[in-house]
Amino acid sequence: MRRDHGFTLVELLVVIAIIGVLISLLLPAVQQAREAARRIQCQNNFKQLGLALHNYHDTHRNFPSISSSSTGYSPQALVLPFIEQGNLHDLIDFSQPLMLGSGPSVSLNPVHSGIPDRVLPMLLCPSESGDPMFIDGGETWAGTNYMVNVGSGNGLNYSEGNSPNGLFWRGSDTSFRDITDGTSHTILMAETLFGGRDQVSTTVLTDPQRQIKSVSGGAPGSKTAEDLDAASASGYTGKRAGSWIRATGFHITINGFYTPNSLNPDVSHHGYIVTSSRSNHPGGTQLVLADGSVKFAPETIDLAVWRALFSRGGGEVPQPF
Repeated sequence: MRRDHGFTLVELLVVIAIIGVLISLLLPAVQQAREAARRIQCQNNFKQLGLALHNYHDTHRNFPSISSSSTGYSPQALVLPFIEQGNLHDLIDFSQPLMLGSGPSVSLNPVHSGIPDRVLPMLLCPSESGDPMFIDGGETWAGTNYMVNVGSGNGLNYSEGNSPNGLFWRGSDTSFRDITDGTSHTILMAETLFGGRDQVSTTVLTDPQRQIKSVSGGAPGSKTAEDLDAASASGYTGKRAGSWIRATGFHITINGFYTPNSLNPDVSHHGYIVTSSRSNHPGGTQLVLADGSVKFAPETIDLAVWRALFSRGGGEVPQPF
């Protein structure tokens, strides 16, 4: 008589162990491949945004500005027709303020209802794992990871209300002629991470990559970045990068005060923000220069070089990175 032979329990366990080892070896490679694809998509987003800003400049003879009023619009909103969002741009009545009221009592202008919560994939980094949606004033807002360059960050070069040394501030009309450091040495936009929407505390810093340190006291733009960095926190919030349409510093601007992925939290003072570029890309962050080229900035970049890249006319000659 013929007897069928099956696997013994020991043989089965050995096979399972071998499969487990193979999976553990393969998983990091799969994750690296996925991150490589996400990084390429992020680079493509930056490339398209760089081209959009160039096309905006060709049309208007200057780069889009941050609204002179905090109740107005961001450069990201103004550039919509040049990133294939012309229909959305046409829905926005730029002749009216985005927000009504002033100070902490502002609310969305009803004529723009249903617009600010639209998620725009080109304004999102694929490696971002945070929440793009931000609830404020009873409204839901969609955020962006891609910030416009205000300046080097040191001194008052973080405040978009003080004509800093970058390319974008309130009422700016900068153009290529103003970039005396050279377009290949000056940042147009760089990325950041969404704030931890629920990471709000009056005392505790739990995640410097996601939380903002709030500092109170003094008039807007009256304190240097160095003073704000050293100041005690009045609280910590997760509101950064919460709206692509609002002309609020911590939503749409960036500067070079801290190196990429700094362990120091960003600092907010009356809406103006002292920042680091941040991302989930291993080892650094991405950006687009004024010449349209996309670069990867390592976390190890020299701080002086980093700040020089945010300056449009400081006379520095940053080393390649």
